[in-house]
Amino acid sequence: MATIYFKDEQGKKVSVEVSNEIAKQYRKSLQKEWRNESYESYYSTSLESIMESGHDFADEKTDTEELFLEREEKVKLKVLMRKLRAALPFLTELQRSTIHKIFVMNMSQAEVARKEAVSEQAVSDRVKRLFAKLKKLIK
Repeated sequence: MATIYFKDEQGKKVSVEVSNEIAKQYRKSLQKEWRNESYESYYSTSLESIMESGHDFADEKTDTEELFLEREEKVKLKVLMRKLRAALPFLTELQRSTIHKIFVMNMSQAEVARKEAVSEQAVSDRVKRLFAKLKKLIK
């Protein structure tokens, strides 16, 4: 005779005297259940654990394609900015100054022309040549 233990409906531990053969079969069924639970917990992940680790799922209203395209555009912009920074040393001081005034200080070409006491056409031509040179350097 052997004693097996289990919990009843109220969660109380209950012991029962059974034959050795039944006890052996009971232990085998418990081992199989534990093995299955162990396998399942190792090879699967619950949604709760995913959420607790800080990941979230996109809701139905989110346009994942649009998010992907936005991310792709950001990457392209970063690459372009790196190329522009690498091209700056190949520009003249006047060209770098013009870029700074127009794009950093947000001055118009007319304002740059007044500040440098040159014609607007001269600044416009300088910007065109500057863009052509940057285009060659970036490619």
